[in-house]
Amino acid sequence: MRILSRYVLRQHIAPFTFAVSALTLLMLLDQLAKQFHKLVGKGLGARVIAEVFFYSIPFIIAVIVPMAVLVAVLYAFNRLAADNEISAMKASGVSLARVAVPVVVAATFVAAGLVWFNDTVLPEANHRLASLRVSITRKEPTFALQERRVNEVIERRLFIQAARIDNASSRLDNVTIWDERDADRSRTIYADSGFMAFNEAQTDLYLTLHDGKVEETRDSSPETFREVWFATQLFRVPEVGNELNRDLSRYRSDREQSIDSMRVQV
Repeated sequence: MRILSRYVLRQHIAPFTFAVSALTLLMLLDQLAKQFHKLVGKGLGARVIAEVFFYSIPFIIAVIVPMAVLVAVLYAFNRLAADNEISAMKASGVSLARVAVPVVVAATFVAAGLVWFNDTVLPEANHRLASLRVSITRKEPTFALQERRVNEVIERRLFIQAARIDNASSRLDNVTIWDERDADRSRTIYADSGFMAFNEAQTDLYLTLHDGKVEETRDSSPETFREVWFATQLFRVPEVGNELNRDLSRYRSDREQSIDSMRVQV
């Protein structure tokens, strides 16, 4: 019986390996197509780009392993049936349930391994990938900003929208800025046009805005509304550098936490 169990499991190894490799490659190509426009033109090194795809692999594994198990089982048992090996086993007094036992045991170990993987490895990889994407987005904001979209420059605190962006001259047209960096103050800035530039250290972003207004409210005095018109205003965003600054201290979403971490949070 041990020989039979080993033989049945060996029939699953090749299709399982092929399915994992093929599906991983297909999903990596899909990720490449989705992320390509966000990575090109930003002066990123090959190592950083490789990290983006490396941290995407755990999510891919969590998705494709169950599919690969299904492919392997269907292929292996279909081949055994096509070669009349199932019939030969039944004729020898071996039931189909006995043939399936080693497969069920192996599937149980795979399932237990995936539970550990999804609770330990996957959340950390998701967190590192999300943090790396935020760092990449902050690098060269002129290239990262997209026209007619609300762009998150500082997570949950500063947003910029522009109807038109000229990357060559760093010019912005019809600019709207939502500034929530002050816990007590909310500012919305509208400008007809503006220009983006970095300081010499490439750490702070400066926006020179033209022909606009600033609307300001405060939580401490909600009945007060302040509006200021300007011809030219210099708007500074510190620590948004042209270099890739990694920061793993950002907020973790549910997909970036283990079960114990979510229980503590709840």
